[in-house]
Amino acid sequence: MLEDKYLIIFNKPYGFAVHGGSGINYGVIEIFRKIRQELTFLELVHRIDKDTSGILILAKKRSILKKMHENLRKKKIYKEYLALIHGHWSNKNKIINLPLLKRKDVTKKKKVYVHENGKPSQTKFKVKKYFNNTTLISVIPVTGRTHQIRVHTSQFGHPIVFDKKYGNIKQEKKYILKRNNRLLLHSYKISFIHPKEKTKIFITAPLDKKFKYCLKYFSKK
Repeated sequence: MLEDKYLIIFNKPYGFAVHGGSGINYGVIEIFRKIRQELTFLELVHRIDKDTSGILILAKKRSILKKMHENLRKKKIYKEYLALIHGHWSNKNKIINLPLLKRKDVTKKKKVYVHENGKPSQTKFKVKKYFNNTTLISVIPVTGRTHQIRVHTSQFGHPIVFDKKYGNIKQEKKYILKRNNRLLLHSYKISFIHPKEKTKIFITAPLDKKFKYCLKYFSKK
């Protein structure tokens, strides 16, 4: 974890929601507020999915939060993810532009779909390594829509491995991973200009043991 007078930056484990709601009493922000009660202000700068691991930033001052949000809107904060997807991603698919719409599915649960009436969404992709039946890719979300990376990869027939919402659960039942079947999506890298110090911040977050174990497993499949 990195911390100064204005920001807290840490590597969020998978399986933790960033905030409470929808049956979840405590998320990351509520936990931090509980253990850091000396802070008069603490808020999420951005969000990542519950099942996604990786870099998460909290602001300790309202003015810093406002500036960071402004930088996000102006695309001045660079974020890069690592994902393991099914199949072999084509190097031709370097930039995906597909509008995304959030709505309820037949089970009344919220889900994101590619839809002409959706919000403009752009994601950049780069192949890191091919395995026999999977691909490790670097992902740069230009926009920050809900489930953007997960939907864009799934739309092209290459869902992220162990994505229970947009993936191929039936196909994945054959994998024997001793309960290591976490969503293989990780917020790996981030860089931006510090809103107060004006210095360049560049951070990478290492993969956890389960993600590494899964990579080793699929490299042999």
